[in-house]
Amino acid sequence: MDCEWWDWNNDLAKDIHDTLKSRENLLLRLKGGSKLMYWRRYLVDWLALTCQKYRLNSNAQHLAVCLYDRYTDKYEIAVDELQMLVLCCLLVASKFEEREEKIPKFKVLLDHLQWSLNASEYLNMEIKLLSAFEWHIGFPTASHFKEYYMQYALGARDLHAGRQLVNREQAYVYLEKNVNYFLEVSLQDQAFLVFKPSLVMSSCLAAARICLHISPTWTVDLQQVTMFSWNHLVPCIEVLLRLHDDDRKAMQNNFKNSTSTGNLGVHSQHELDSTGSTPVASPGPHPTFPNEMHRNATIPLIVPPHRYNRGYLV
Repeated sequence: MDCEWWDWNNDLAKDIHDTLKSRENLLLRLKGGSKLMYWRRYLVDWLALTCQKYRLNSNAQHLAVCLYDRYTDKYEIAVDELQMLVLCCLLVASKFEEREEKIPKFKVLLDHLQWSLNASEYLNMEIKLLSAFEWHIGFPTASHFKEYYMQYALGARDLHAGRQLVNREQAYVYLEKNVNYFLEVSLQDQAFLVFKPSLVMSSCLAAARICLHISPTWTVDLQQVTMFSWNHLVPCIEVLLRLHDDDRKAMQNNFKNSTSTGNLGVHSQHELDSTGSTPVASPGPHPTFPNEMHRNATIPLIVPPHRYNRGYLV
């Protein structure tokens, strides 16, 4: 079919959405005991850049990160195997989510990356990855809920800064741009691993509406479609907005530094756009560990002890 599932008739699209919601309820909360958590941010950034280069869709990118998180949370893996694992997660996810002609070829990837990986060793890693999940890798991610929820992103009575929306098409473009930004943020920080994917997507949409001064922040339609009230979203939104503020402050500091040195070109490349969103900085591709203690540190993923438990993984 030419159209995607969220464009089908309302009953069928709702059934698919409800199936995704039921499948996310089966996801187990991650233990957060991986000794490789320090590397996660760098690998997620690498996946984002690679997906962008090969024009892979957002579902493939999010699924690749999901596979990486769930595999490393369950199994011990050496640092020198990370390249093989992250490449395997990318290719498996792209095979699952993309059309065949868009799936990157293993040899092409290796030539581009200049990694010295063996094809037979890669196949072994792919078998290990698939076997770890018993070949059931159709995990719902925040990205899988995006297009369905975006159909309800703007309500008929929404206001911008207290006034009626003049150009709804333009408002939607800005809103989607902010939602994409927050989805990237949600991938990069391990704090979001305790939340259900649909709640993360809902919170990204609410955070985007906040940044664009669209009111009400959470409409009745959005509550009915997502099955989350405002109270369920608050903890996740708070983290998103805090990280957004950190990005803004970092960009402002970069601007001050570039101004003091007379280098305005850096600012022009990373200037805040009219949506108020900021680009997410990517660290260098070859990080070094400060010390042995930092490398082996684990980050526990603990469900906060308050009333918003319906939005957390069990």
